[in-house]
Amino acid sequence: MENKKKFILVGNKKWILPLFLFLIVQAAVFFHLFERSEMAVYDTWFRLNGVHNPGEKVVVVGIDETSINRIGPLAWPRSVHARLLEKLSEAKVIGFDMTFAQPSDPQEDAAFAEAITKHGGVVLANAFNFEQDPNGEVIQICQMPLELLGEGVAGIGFVNTPTDPDHVVRRISMVDVNTFDMPIPCLSLAMAMVAEGVSYMDIKLTPGLLNVGERKIPVDNLNRAMPKFWGPRETFKTISYADILEDKISPAFFKDKIVLIGDTTAQGKDVYPTPFTTTNMVKSGNPPTAGVEIHAAAIQSFYDQSWYEQVHPLLNAFFLLLAGLVTSLAVTGKGPWRGLLSTLILIIVFVGIAFALWHYRQWIDIAAPVTLIFLTYGAMTATDFVQAEIGRRRTRAMFSRYVSPDVVDELMREPGSITLGGRRQELTVMFCDIRGFTAYSENKAPEDVVNRLNDYLTAVTHAIFKYGGTLDKYMGDGIMAIFGAPVFYPDHIERAIKAAVEIQVVIEGINQKWSQENAPPLQVGVGINSGSVLVGNVGSPERMDYTVIGEDVNLASRVEGLTKHFGTLVVISERSVQKLSASSEIKASLAFLGQAEVKGFSEAVGCYTVNY
Repeated sequence: MENKKKFILVGNKKWILPLFLFLIVQAAVFFHLFERSEMAVYDTWFRLNGVHNPGEKVVVVGIDETSINRIGPLAWPRSVHARLLEKLSEAKVIGFDMTFAQPSDPQEDAAFAEAITKHGGVVLANAFNFEQDPNGEVIQICQMPLELLGEGVAGIGFVNTPTDPDHVVRRISMVDVNTFDMPIPCLSLAMAMVAEGVSYMDIKLTPGLLNVGERKIPVDNLNRAMPKFWGPRETFKTISYADILEDKISPAFFKDKIVLIGDTTAQGKDVYPTPFTTTNMVKSGNPPTAGVEIHAAAIQSFYDQSWYEQVHPLLNAFFLLLAGLVTSLAVTGKGPWRGLLSTLILIIVFVGIAFALWHYRQWIDIAAPVTLIFLTYGAMTATDFVQAEIGRRRTRAMFSRYVSPDVVDELMREPGSITLGGRRQELTVMFCDIRGFTAYSENKAPEDVVNRLNDYLTAVTHAIFKYGGTLDKYMGDGIMAIFGAPVFYPDHIERAIKAAVEIQVVIEGINQKWSQENAPPLQVGVGINSGSVLVGNVGSPERMDYTVIGEDVNLASRVEGLTKHFGTLVVISERSVQKLSASSEIKASLAFLGQAEVKGFSEAVGCYTVNY
């Protein structure tokens, strides 16, 4: 149960970093740090989707430069607008994107009022202004059309157009609830209501939804809706005001159409950036759009029910969390380049999901998830690198005690292969032991015994390392070594036999040195056996030893003891010799010693030695 708890704890650690990064990015989202980036992405979706034809149900009559040159400078006499209404007599609804709050010449006002009443489908604009009252508080003031003009209108709607923090129009305030006891529609909604025969009493406002008759418009907490934008400036059919007055356009063209009239000149300052407006207007040819055309987009969205809607913040948070967790799974342990490829694929997938949802008119955040994906990739890759480096250092520290530096370098290429536990493998085990060392140690100073022992162990260890052997352990004056692990060599038996010969050579050199010091010579018995053993790290995560376990390990120890029985310093078991290939040069140099009974084994073991 304790091991299971540890496993769960370790398994959960890998989620700590991605969850931490998620919380950081989510906090940035909460404080609106990604707001402008998300808006820029939203605009990009429109541009990628391209320009679409909205049709000619909604037509814009523009007060453009041409009209001003031909009719005269603004403001025009209101009888001019009366003449226009006569030309647009067959239009279903006509809306003026301009306020007529101040009186002009009485005859002009009367002519315009009569034309409005006669048409029966005219919608005029009001505007909300903000002023300070005597107490210094900011209050909202409604600027209504001139009373004479308002008597014959079919509807009134406000023209205030909100912009996002980057000054781009993406939303339309559909209703105002701050001034009157009932929701007051904007100009575009008022025109659509007149066209559909929906009264002001049919407006019902609920959280997140505006019900206009049988139509539903998704709105935010400020009662703003997001219309569809079909393209840049003049995507909607736009006709010059002067062309209509001069009868260049047939009145029949406007039959049953919804007509919006407004200033389209840059001097009028009624122009706004939209998702299709780009920063380099000269190069792109996409200048800001006239406000009257934005109202047209809102009316068309009303008829097409093509409103966009931001998804719930909880769904955005879930999408962000999913991006972080999936990225963590995709890049962990993959290395920097494979991890980068996985990261790029994930970005394409998540961006594709966001674009697909946008096609269904759902705006989900993508800038924050993409940022989190990159952050997670960088953090997890760095973490993997640090952990791998720690693993390499731990492996180097562990195996530097067992094998030669060359073997350690080879292990460093795949440090992940060194794990707690073991695997069964065919290899060769060697045991070495000093003959009569106990008797030699009697009546000797401990320092002298240790010095002699260190000389012996150092020389034998170098001989084992020379042929790629692994030092398993020191056992007093004995040594246990293996060949074929952790780095496997196909000729592990030959290497072990060569190392046994090398040991005798280096011991002879030590004996010559010691003879000059009047020290008795050493004799080292070496036993070799090969077979299938369990090899690996044995212990706990805090303390491990690399060793081998199995029957053939025990047999190697017994074979070393047979050196005394056969009166030779190197004994090789029959199991090792049988595994040598027939073409092996070493096999030809082996001599059969005979068979011997070995404790713990039911059958006698054949033994060989090597000529050196």
